Amino acid sequence: MRGMTKIRMGADICLTVLLPVLMAEILTGQEFHEWAGVAMAVLFIIHHALNWRWWKSIWKGGYRPLRFVGVMLNLLMLADISALVVSGIMMSGFVFAWLPFSGGMIFSRRLHLFASHWGLILMSLHLGLHWNMAVKLGGRLGKRENPDGPAVWLARGLAAAVSLFGIYAFVRQNMADYLFLRTAFVFWDETKMAFLFLAEVIAMMGLFTAVGHYGSRLLAGGKCGQMEQRVLKCLAFLIPVFLCAAVILWIGFGKQNAPSDSWGAAAEDPSDVWENGAAQEQVPDNGLAEIPGSGMAGATDGFVLVSGGTFVMGSPEDEPWRSGDERQHTVTVSDFYISPYEVTQAEYEALAGINPSSFEGEGLPVDSVSWLDAVTYCNLLSERSGLTPAYRIDGGTVSWNRSADGYRLPTEAEWEYACRAGTATPFNTEDSISAEESNYWGSYPYMIEEHYFEQGNLETRPGTCRYETVAVDSFEPNGYGLYNMHGNVGEWVWDLYGEYGADGQADPAGAETGNLHISRGGGWNDFAKNLRSAYRATSQGGRGAYNIGFRLVRGALPDGGVITGKGAVQTESTDGGVLIAYFSWGGNTRGIAEEIASQTGADLFEITCVEPYSDDYNTVLEEAQRDQNAQARPELASHVENMEQYDTILLGYPKSSKVNHFQRFAQKHYNMFVEGRGSKKQFFAFLFVSVRSPSQVR
Repeated sequence: MRGMTKIRMGADICLTVLLPVLMAEILTGQEFHEWAGVAMAVLFIIHHALNWRWWKSIWKGGYRPLRFVGVMLNLLMLADISALVVSGIMMSGFVFAWLPFSGGMIFSRRLHLFASHWGLILMSLHLGLHWNMAVKLGGRLGKRENPDGPAVWLARGLAAAVSLFGIYAFVRQNMADYLFLRTAFVFWDETKMAFLFLAEVIAMMGLFTAVGHYGSRLLAGGKCGQMEQRVLKCLAFLIPVFLCAAVILWIGFGKQNAPSDSWGAAAEDPSDVWENGAAQEQVPDNGLAEIPGSGMAGATDGFVLVSGGTFVMGSPEDEPWRSGDERQHTVTVSDFYISPYEVTQAEYEALAGINPSSFEGEGLPVDSVSWLDAVTYCNLLSERSGLTPAYRIDGGTVSWNRSADGYRLPTEAEWEYACRAGTATPFNTEDSISAEESNYWGSYPYMIEEHYFEQGNLETRPGTCRYETVAVDSFEPNGYGLYNMHGNVGEWVWDLYGEYGADGQADPAGAETGNLHISRGGGWNDFAKNLRSAYRATSQGGRGAYNIGFRLVRGALPDGGVITGKGAVQTESTDGGVLIAYFSWGGNTRGIAEEIASQTGADLFEITCVEPYSDDYNTVLEEAQRDQNAQARPELASHVENMEQYDTILLGYPKSSKVNHFQRFAQKHYNMFVEGRGSKKQFFAFLFVSVRSPSQVR
């Protein structure tokens, strides 16, 4: 019996030692981590085999509070470890790489991340519930004679100090984000020494072990004991506590007084004045309901006067995640007034009589409005304010009178000029933007794609995903006093999508013909890379989206002439054929494409590459990340014949945060399939995480 006890104790000690080691995959490497995980699973099975009598006792009565908590904790821990084993096998790139598994990797990674951090807490609580057994065994082995002497109180003080440090470590390592799935990545601060990371993990284990131990004593009805009035005991208890508090204060104040690092540095003020122009005036009142019928010089509608100037539009070739349509060129814009805020739902509904938004709130930006809805609203507001409407709408054709003093959408050049506010960096917050500075999909900050598998020095830590729009006056404005130029909702501009014009243009207004309109700034559901000042998103002008709204400007150009947006709004057509072009790696997208084709009669075309991607998942992750970083467009093995026969194209591709550089391709660069810019075809994209019914495809 004593031999079995020693074996059980040895297995439990190994489990306890392995736990902090497994939490440090970045330090140990993936292969060692996998083998350590296998060892943990084997030891866990041995632990339960040696405690088989406990399983038989579950069905017996006598469930007092402590026993009930213990049984529930053990069952939760069993489920947690099982989830870790299954997800670990699914993700294995070494130990179980030979198994014929494919798909489900994103879910497995999130499950593994979730279960590993809860496992740390559950195993520590379990250890605390059985701490008395370990203490008694230690007492027998050490032949302790004084169970209430100074040494015991020293140990208790040490436990209290470890618990305090554990609280600090819990906050510092953002454990709540992992426990409640607020982040999809484990981030490693490379400035932190390995022993400090392990110390923090061990301290968190000590914290929850103490919670489990003293909680079990309370549930059992025992007394935690009172400290006798002896100076030696007090000192023995308080010395480690004071030492721990001093270390925490030293670390905390040291961080605050140290120079700002790349994680916590606030964005510098981007309000440096441009040589050729700057924001000069801002009227705080934004009462659109009381606009006098005056011209531009007398505007009192709360708009910001932006002095025109010359700037470099587009992005430099070395800007990460730039697209080929962002060619840098010199542009001059004239003075214009721009609203500090996106149009709100209250403003839109008061004038249009409807509120199409997906998210309800008077102070939220209106969304789900088409480009045509936006220009119609501009005219309605101009008429109500006694101004000359800027637009003439004739069916699907919209003409812009550039001499009118009414409200209108900004041109793409005006929008970028106002957004940059004198900066030449990817964002007007300099080189990156955080979820505390903008409303976007905070789990995917700028450059996260380069840090899927190893977490280097990202400039911005992943943050909050709000999953909805926020009030139009949220966050700090840019250097021109404009709010939410990055994120919240994308903003329609006047221009039709096309290649940029030549250098030296003055007040450009986009392509003369085209099928797609441009929105700028990115929305609440965009990744940070799509919030860049130079990023150009495209959509059909006759349709709204739940992440697109608009912002108003005014600016009269003397003798500005009239611009007609030829083909400005796509008219629906069902005369031509339907083509389903799809790229499939694991087979899911192929199955859905074939099902849609069988029910609709559409033609199928499978997109294949001259050099196919690897069949091995871990290899294809590396290949996809390589192509993502290079913004690659792999050469296609074949092309669609007689593309002119199709009026509608459905493009399908896998949805994965790792194998997904086709997403941007699908949004804007479908010309590889259409073989000709400006082809007037309806274009849609669909994507799949797993097999869905056709009714779920939009």
